[in-house]
Formats: sequence, C-alpha cells, structure tokens
Amino acid sequence: MEENKLDLEAIRAEIDTVNQQMLQLLIKRLKLCSDVADYKKARGLPVYVPEREKAILEWAENTAGPKFAPYASRFFEHVMQLGRDYENGVMGGAESGKLLASRPDAVLTERLILLPLDPGDLKPVYSLVSDAGLMDGLHITPKTSEEEALHFIRDETEPPSLAFKVLLVGNAQFAGLLLLKPDPDSPDKILLSVVLFRNCWHKGYLTELIPAAEKIAATQLNAKSVWGYVPDENLYALRAFFKAGYQVSSVLSLPDKSFQVLCRMMENLS
Repeated sequence: MEENKLDLEAIRAEIDTVNQQMLQLLIKRLKLCSDVADYKKARGLPVYVPEREKAILEWAENTAGPKFAPYASRFFEHVMQLGRDYENGVMGGAESGKLLASRPDAVLTERLILLPLDPGDLKPVYSLVSDAGLMDGLHITPKTSEEEALHFIRDETEPPSLAFKVLLVGNAQFAGLLLLKPDPDSPDKILLSVVLFRNCWHKGYLTELIPAAEKIAATQLNAKSVWGYVPDENLYALRAFFKAGYQVSSVLSLPDKSFQVLCRMMENLS
C-alpha cells in the first residue's frame, strides 16, 4: 500500500510539473494572441477565423493519433476559445464602456456604437474600401492605397456630409461605415450608405443602423427624406430597408448592376 502511495505521489508530482509547463505555454500563447489582436484591430479583421481553427483541430487530431485524437480536439477547442476571449478583451472588452464615457458625441444602438469618422481610422477604413466586392455594392471605385483611403475619409467627412465608424458594443471592434450625404441640388434629401465587414453581415446590424441614421439625418442635416441605393441581389439589405418602412422610388440600371432606389419621407419617420 505504501509503495502504491509513493508511486501515486510521484505521478502527481510529474503531473504538477506538466501543469507548470502548460501554464507557462498558455500564458505565452495568450501573449501571442495579444499581438494578433493588435494586428486585427488595426485592420478591422474579425477575431474568429473558422478556417484557421479548423486547420488547427485537424492537425491536433492527426498528430495525436486515434487513441488521443478526441481529447486533443477538445483540448484545443478550449485553448482557442480562451484565445478568442483574450483577443476580444485586447480589442476592446472594457474599451467600449470607456469610449462611451469619454465621447459624448457617440450614438448608441443596442449592439453598436457610432462615432464620427476621422483620419485616425485610416487602417480599418483602408481594409474596408480596398475590398472590391464591398465597394461594388456602393458603386464606389476600390481604393488601392492608404493615400486614396485618406482622401476618401476627407471627402466623406467634408461638411455638410457626415461619416461615422460603426463599432461593436461588446469589444469596440471596427465593424463598418455609415455615410450620410445631402443631395447637392436638394440638401434636405439625404443619401444613406452603409458598408460592413463580411463577418458582420446577416446579424441584424443594418436594422439597428437605419433608424439611428434617420435620427442623425433629421437632427443634424434637417432631412425631409432619406434615400438608399441597394443592389438588386442584396436581398438582406432590401429586407432591412423595407422593414424600416422604405418604398421603391425607382430602379437605377447600370451596365453591370441594377439598384433599387429606396425612399422614406420625413413625415413618415417615427
């Protein structure tokens, strides 16, 4: 019995040593996640990259072998979840609360924060406006350099136009842009444009942004009507505008794309 006890204690001592090594490796991994978070934050990239995590799980299972594969997979699932949680913390966690406390100009929806766009947002804006697929939906030529992106910011923030960065409440991550531009011939007619990073699609954010944009247009731009140009194939955006009470005014047909021209009159805004 005594010999078995000594063997167990020896095994536990080895486990304690492995635990120490694992803890140090976890800390090292989280520190590396912090570097990844800084990189992603600067470029407006998502924390969760399913392709990357799938590759890691497949590697863990194949490397561990049949006997340990299920445990290796579960272990790395937990480790990567911890990494995501840590990245979210670095990318904003408590930052959104501080942001709201220090920025009285912030507009808050249930899950989003709107703040005036400025040149300091160049990195994530460039990541957004250099994406040809995203810019195609706005019928805007993609920007091929940070200099062009900076000109874009200056143009969109030139009065009387208003431009806002869209941040996620949970972690203050850069999610996209909201642009309000008065018609040169009818200043009380406001064009509303929204572009979101792909990882923010189909989450209902546009449904939150439309009423917030209308309120800004009414209070800051004296809007009598709000307009939107939505590509025919963007059914999600069309549903969001229709749900908000917009009606089709006309159809804009271009050689490569057709847009639904949507309108909501100010007297119908609630």
